[in-house]
Amino acid sequence: MQQEEYALVSFFETGDVDDLTYALALVEALTSNSTIAFVVCDLDHQVRYVSNTFVSMFGWTREEAVGEPIRIIPPPLWESFIQVLITHDCSLPAGETCKQRKNGTVLTVSESIVPLRSKSGELISYACIIRDITKRKEAERELKLSEQRYKSLFEQNPDAVFSTDLEGKITTANPSVERICGYSPDELLGQRALEIIHIEHLELAVEMRLRTHSGKPQHLETAILNKNGFRVQVHVSMLPIIIDQEVAGVYCIVKDITQQKEAEAAAHYMAYFDMLTELPNRRQFNEALDAALQQASAEQPKLAVLLIDLDGFKQINDSHGHAAGDQVLQQVASRLKAACAKGQHLSARMGGDEFTVLLTGLDSAAPALELAERLVAQLCEPIPHGELELRVSPSIGIAQSPQHGTDADTLLNHADSAMYHIKTQGKNGYHMFTGA
Repeated sequence: MQQEEYALVSFFETGDVDDLTYALALVEALTSNSTIAFVVCDLDHQVRYVSNTFVSMFGWTREEAVGEPIRIIPPPLWESFIQVLITHDCSLPAGETCKQRKNGTVLTVSESIVPLRSKSGELISYACIIRDITKRKEAERELKLSEQRYKSLFEQNPDAVFSTDLEGKITTANPSVERICGYSPDELLGQRALEIIHIEHLELAVEMRLRTHSGKPQHLETAILNKNGFRVQVHVSMLPIIIDQEVAGVYCIVKDITQQKEAEAAAHYMAYFDMLTELPNRRQFNEALDAALQQASAEQPKLAVLLIDLDGFKQINDSHGHAAGDQVLQQVASRLKAACAKGQHLSARMGGDEFTVLLTGLDSAAPALELAERLVAQLCEPIPHGELELRVSPSIGIAQSPQHGTDADTLLNHADSAMYHIKTQGKNGYHMFTGA
C-alpha cells in the first residue's frame, strides 16, 4: 500500500464519521488531485458516494453510480462480507483485480475495503479505496517478458555466454560454457575468466578487456584450451555492461568456430594443393612466383624456375593403368619434397606429369643447376609397383630472373623452351635457357 493510500485508509479507520457528509467532503478535498478513487456503500451494498477520481477513472457520472449495487463484491457474498467487516476493526488488505470502465475497456486496480463506524463502534457503512495500477502492471509484464526473453537468450544460446565484474571475476555463466570450455557454470562462478580459461593471445585478450571497460565492444578470433586439454578455435566478443551510464562489468560471448575454421582450411587446401600428391598446385605456385618476382625487383636477388616433365609416364599409364600412374606421381612428389627440403624452394604439381620448382634468394645459377642434377639422378630411380619396377626420366628446363624474364609468363615460357630443348637432345637431363 502506497503512502497516499495508507493515509486515506487510516483516516477512515480512525476518523469521526458520525458526520459522513463532512468526512467525505474533507477526503474529496484532500484527494482532488489524487490517483485514488473511493466509493462509499451502505450495509445493503448500495453505492452512496463516489469520488471525482472514480468518475474520471471509470467514466460513470456520480448520478449513474449512486444508488446502484456495488459491483466489487458478488451478491452471494454480501452477507458473509458484512460479517467479516463487523468482526474486523481494521481495513481488509488490498487485492488486485480487473474492472470494466463504462466504455468497455478494462482497468487493473488495487482495492482496499475499510469499515466505517460510528463513535460507538457500530458499523454504519464501508469504503472501497481503488487505485488504478494498469500502467504498473503493464510495466511489470513488459519487465517480466524482457527478463524471460533475456533468460531464454542466455540459457538457450548455443554460444558460451558469461559476465564478469571489473576485476574479471565471472558472475554469471550459461549452460553452453560447459560444452565449449569444459567447465560447468558452477565451476566458473567467482573465478577470474582469463586465469581459468586458457586463451591464446592472452596479452591481447587482457588489453581488449581493459578497452571494454572504457565502453568499447571488442572482438577477437583466437583459440582456448578447454578443461580436457582440447584446443577449441573461438570468436570472442566482449561487450560492456552499462548500468546508470557507467561500465559495471563485461559480457563475454564465446562462439566455437572450430568447424568453420576446419572447413575454411579444407577449402583453402583444395584451392591451393594438389589432392593426389599433396604438393602445392598451379594456383599456389603462380601466386608464389608473382610475389617472388615483385620482391626480387625490389631487393635484386635472383630466382630460378625449374620446369619438369616426366618422360615415359604416358606409357606407364597406358600399359599399367591409372593406379600405377598415380603411384608414380606420388613417388615423384615425395622425391621432389625431399630434394627441396633444405633450401628456399617451393615444389608444385602444375597438372598431368608436369612439376615445377621455384628457387629464391639466389646469388648465382649454381644452386638451380645443382638441384636439377640431383633431381635427374633421383627421379630416374625405379618405382616399385607390386611386382613391377616402374621407371620415368625427367626433362628439366631452367630459367632465371632477371636474366630470362621479370614476369611469370615470360619466365615459364623460357623454362618450357629449355625443357623441350633437352627433350630434343635425348631427354633425361636438364638445360638452362640461353635465349637461343
